[in-house]
Amino acid sequence: MLGGLTRQGRLKARGGSGWRTLALGLLGVYMCLAACANAAVMGLDYGTDWFTIALANPGRPLDLVLNRDANRQTASVVTVNGLERTFGSNAIAIAPRMPEVTFMAVRNLLGVTYDSEAATLFRKQFPNKMVRTAEDTVAFEVANATLTVPEIVAMQLQHAKQLVAESEGVEVRDAVLTVPSFFDRAQRQAMLDAAELAGLRTAALVNDGSAVALSYAMNCAFEAPERHVFYDMGASKTVATVSGFYARKGAVKTKAKAKAKKPLVISTHAFAADSTLGGQEVDFIMRDLLAAKFAASGGDAVDLAGSARAMTRLLREAKRVKTILSVNAEATASVEGLINGIDFRTPITRVELERATAHLLPRIRAPIDIALAEANLTIADIDSIVLVGGGSRVPFVQRALSDAFGADKLSRTVNAEEACVMGAVFKGATLSSLFRVRDMRLRDALPYAVRATYAAESTSLLGGTRQEMVLVLPDFGAVGARRTIRNVRSSDFAVEFEARPSGSTDASWTSLASAKIGGVGGAAAKLKTKGAASTKPEVRVVVHTNELGAFEIVKAEALFNVTNPAYAAYAEDVAAWEAESAAAESTSDDAVLRARPTVQPETVTEIVTLELDVEYRGAEPMSNSAMQQARDLLQRMDDSDAARIARHGAANQLESLVYHLRDIAEDDDVVAVTTPAQRDALDAALTAASEWLEDNAEHAQTAAIEAQIATLRTLEAPITFRKAQHAARPDRIDTLRTTIAQAENFTALIRAQYSSAEIDSAAEVLEALEDSLDSTLSWLDAMVIKQDALAPSDDPVLTVEDIDAKAQAIERGLAKLIAENIKKAQESAAAEPSVDEHADSVKDDESASSPAEPEPSYTESDSDPRDAGHDEL
Repeated sequence: MLGGLTRQGRLKARGGSGWRTLALGLLGVYMCLAACANAAVMGLDYGTDWFTIALANPGRPLDLVLNRDANRQTASVVTVNGLERTFGSNAIAIAPRMPEVTFMAVRNLLGVTYDSEAATLFRKQFPNKMVRTAEDTVAFEVANATLTVPEIVAMQLQHAKQLVAESEGVEVRDAVLTVPSFFDRAQRQAMLDAAELAGLRTAALVNDGSAVALSYAMNCAFEAPERHVFYDMGASKTVATVSGFYARKGAVKTKAKAKAKKPLVISTHAFAADSTLGGQEVDFIMRDLLAAKFAASGGDAVDLAGSARAMTRLLREAKRVKTILSVNAEATASVEGLINGIDFRTPITRVELERATAHLLPRIRAPIDIALAEANLTIADIDSIVLVGGGSRVPFVQRALSDAFGADKLSRTVNAEEACVMGAVFKGATLSSLFRVRDMRLRDALPYAVRATYAAESTSLLGGTRQEMVLVLPDFGAVGARRTIRNVRSSDFAVEFEARPSGSTDASWTSLASAKIGGVGGAAAKLKTKGAASTKPEVRVVVHTNELGAFEIVKAEALFNVTNPAYAAYAEDVAAWEAESAAAESTSDDAVLRARPTVQPETVTEIVTLELDVEYRGAEPMSNSAMQQARDLLQRMDDSDAARIARHGAANQLESLVYHLRDIAEDDDVVAVTTPAQRDALDAALTAASEWLEDNAEHAQTAAIEAQIATLRTLEAPITFRKAQHAARPDRIDTLRTTIAQAENFTALIRAQYSSAEIDSAAEVLEALEDSLDSTLSWLDAMVIKQDALAPSDDPVLTVEDIDAKAQAIERGLAKLIAENIKKAQESAAAEPSVDEHADSVKDDESASSPAEPEPSYTESDSDPRDAGHDEL
């Protein structure tokens, strides 16, 4: 039965379950599409000078995101003038005018204290007014407000989100962020706070060297294990990362395919960094070199160093000249009106720059030497040194590395600026099942080692409490590692966790966290009734690091060996089975002996979850109140930016409208439909609007600008309307007359070929159409006479819209008439005898069948699109 039903019938036969299945299926598809729409992951390489964005979007290849200038890199600069913010290249352009509120290189201040080396160096290099916070971190005073470093960074992360939305049409929430490998816990937490303020969910923090290694592996095949050093000289730091590449042993079967795979493993063995060696240091050396040349040229009487604006302009010129000297032996520095109206222009050579930076040469190779030592490797164990970062292109840097390690070891196989962000976005794609990417497993390295200290239950030989110390996470331990501290005891205890930077064996250990483990004695007493073999269980404290590199104490539990309650029954069953077996052997009966009972252990392990009181120290996330306060501030700035953009947009619209109306005011088409008085009124209004805009553009509210636009639109609208009507009306009139004539021919043809009886039910429709044609033609003739009596500058009485409405009414009448004829033909066909029985009679006398539907006759000149519409009907 069901096989002959329609789909709807089958669904109904199932009692509605089919409809529910269909609805659930559609809901699943919708949810899948919604998940895909929200599954985009942003990779962000936020550097000292620039940030780069890449996007992983389901169904599309991983790719970089361009900014508003169609560039792949955006300057990590923001100017905060009250509530008004300017980003990127625009902020760089206005930096000389607002140096105190233009923030550059703030990434270096994330999570650092006021007296740190990074903060001290920043105060020497930049004119921003730095203040100390209550937490001893860094903040800045701006227009009677205080901005923290995470807030300033969050503004730029928000800007990155906006660039993705503008360029790709995607509202991204999830992001993988790169951080310098040497960033400690406080610095990483500050970056996470900034991302949260920006509305981003941080899927992972990736060390920049590890991200480059991942990008390097994307386009390489590794037939055998390889080791490479990735030498990244950025704007403010230099990091050497030792990475190994090898195919994991053993086959891994995926769920999607039965085919075995060997994933590629990228392991970060070690890294070393110089946190102040980078392109920015060379920039400031170049700036000071230019300042010395200015003084030598007669500017020594001017306090150049005391002028923040002049030094900011000189720094910008120093960066430009440094870039030129990277590829040329000499360049010319030029700054107009550097200070007190004095123009500055001087030649400078690469030799001069290299002489001024000669003291940096010993520091260039040091990170590689230290990283290799930490990895217990030599340069002979390394396949290549891959150069990354803008600073690696500086000739004297490449020469220093070549002299130290050999030119054959240096490799330039990755894009120096883009490799890091491509590795980050690839990492983001691997965290979601919606992306199909090459199976590569990144084992990133932690920037800190962790040890645990606790009091042993047994006393020392001298009678005191013995302290147990365990290295939980070694130097450069793997991110995501899970470790267990084991201790056999019967009493509660506390564990102190301490950390120090990886590779810094001489650094002091600082408090990381503490954990109080309770309930051990109570668990032992409870399980004693179950036959616990000992009152001293093995206590396990489990810790791990997550994808963000954060240390977490997961759980504490006690393991007891207790008597298996099923063991007594098992022993009796075994004894019975043995007796049955012996009896069977002593007789000749062919009785079937049952199988030996399943073995049961005498004791089993029972796990009891213990009480765990955890306290983390240092690197605390931003408090809820501080987070909300920062969000409120950013929201006010967002609202201010939106209002400013709307105001500028309205001002631009008003200015464009003024120019447009001035351009068309003297056009012949406009002159034809306006009077001199109307044109004079328009000209006066344009002059008034132009003067108002010039006086009020910077301070006027959006509503006031829109009011000016509305005034001009009010004058423009009737002119534009008359112009359009005047241009289109003649063709529309001709088209309507043609439509009427063709419809009249059609109705006349029907009258000629059909009798009144044959027309029958269509008679009413036919008569209505004929009446409509007569009345429309009369209306058109009368309206044309009225319209011709008016001047083109008068408002029309016969509009194009009225003419179109009449034509559409005729088309509907024709369609209705044709529909009646089709219906009549179908009814006649149903009443005729079958073709099989009367085929011969039909052939002999075709005139006996129903008359064919008449074909309307159109002249060959009828080529209006409306005529084609009639043919379709």
